[in-house]
Amino acid sequence: MNELTAQKRVHVETWGCQMNTADSERMLTLLAERGYGFAETVEDADLVLLNTCHIREKARHKVLSRLGVLRRLKEQKPGLTIAVAGCVAQAEGRRLMDEAPVIDVLFGPGKIDELPRLLDERAATGRRTMALGFDRHEPQAAGNSEVQAPAIVAPQPTSGHNEVSRYVTIQQGCNNYCTFCVVPFTRGREVSRSFDEIEREAAALIAAGAREITVLGQNVNSYGLDLVSAGIMPDLPRGPFVELLDRLSQMPGLQRLRFTTSNPHDLAKPLADLFVARPKLGRYLHLPVQAGNDRTLLRMKRKVTVAEYHERIRWLRGAVPDMSISTDLIVGFPGETDAEFEDTLRLVEAVRYSFIFAFKYSPRKNTPAARYQDQVAEGVKDTRLARLNALQERITLEQNQAEIGQSRQVLFHYQSKNLIDLGN
Repeated sequence: MNELTAQKRVHVETWGCQMNTADSERMLTLLAERGYGFAETVEDADLVLLNTCHIREKARHKVLSRLGVLRRLKEQKPGLTIAVAGCVAQAEGRRLMDEAPVIDVLFGPGKIDELPRLLDERAATGRRTMALGFDRHEPQAAGNSEVQAPAIVAPQPTSGHNEVSRYVTIQQGCNNYCTFCVVPFTRGREVSRSFDEIEREAAALIAAGAREITVLGQNVNSYGLDLVSAGIMPDLPRGPFVELLDRLSQMPGLQRLRFTTSNPHDLAKPLADLFVARPKLGRYLHLPVQAGNDRTLLRMKRKVTVAEYHERIRWLRGAVPDMSISTDLIVGFPGETDAEFEDTLRLVEAVRYSFIFAFKYSPRKNTPAARYQDQVAEGVKDTRLARLNALQERITLEQNQAEIGQSRQVLFHYQSKNLIDLGN
């Protein structure tokens, strides 16, 4: 048997947000260091890795459904290893292990680095392995200039292509505890990476062909505040996040820099001003608001009013008049009245988003909103969601019609053999 046929291969399925995509790339990189190759399909894999998302309704049931399909495959291929990672693993891990014996390895977002150990333990003992929870954030002393930092290699893209648009995670976790959200329970408290580590990863991606980088965090505007409070990073005048973006935007070879997700309650004007100083930031921002009514926002614990949200929109469009803005919206939050929902429609009409991510409220385990007694009927949620989507579709159509005859720069994510060279 030659080396190629002996190589183990991993197939990864990533559900949910960009953070999960970046996490999957970390996993693939760890496995590549162990000699794993990339498998396009589950049938070709020795290891199937499900990186799960807990934001949408019935997330655990969707995972169990997929595991049912994989169980039949494993009966045909007994050597197949199945691993479950991500937010569903963290939130429902022990229950999942009880309900799905097909799982060999399970771990949460805070335990990604333990994947090689978990696989080794499974192989050595034959027992199922699990790692949940979050490592404590221990402040580290300022770097010793005499100690060389470990090399950082470009993470493996989950598509198998040499993509030019890549992600860099700058922060994990969230300290906001919105009443509807499970993120603090599935990803822990905010933990920021250092400037140096982020810049070295970005440089590795650029050297590997990346031309666009999106920096990721549950709340990127608060990036570095934990390092400032621990005395690791100085309290910079514009704030750590703006300083980080400024430094990254000047890296040679980088054509475009993006970031997500940005919580409006701590978006400061220096960030809007940076769009003028650093054109690589482009003309787009995702700014989740969730609702257009102050009482609803207060019950959600969003820490921002509608007037404050409008102020941030004015900052952004004052800097870049044609800035495209998207948002997240929840309809049918507990206690939301018809009049309060109308406020959300008015906000959408006033801001004129390029697109929205709109969802019906669904309760999440351990969140305060799940215990609210004034839940909204499903039929009412359905009607509101349809009205909201219809409004946004009209706005998007009007914006698209205004683009007719315009020229825009396009960045292809990876080269296709079917692309036609149109010249310069």
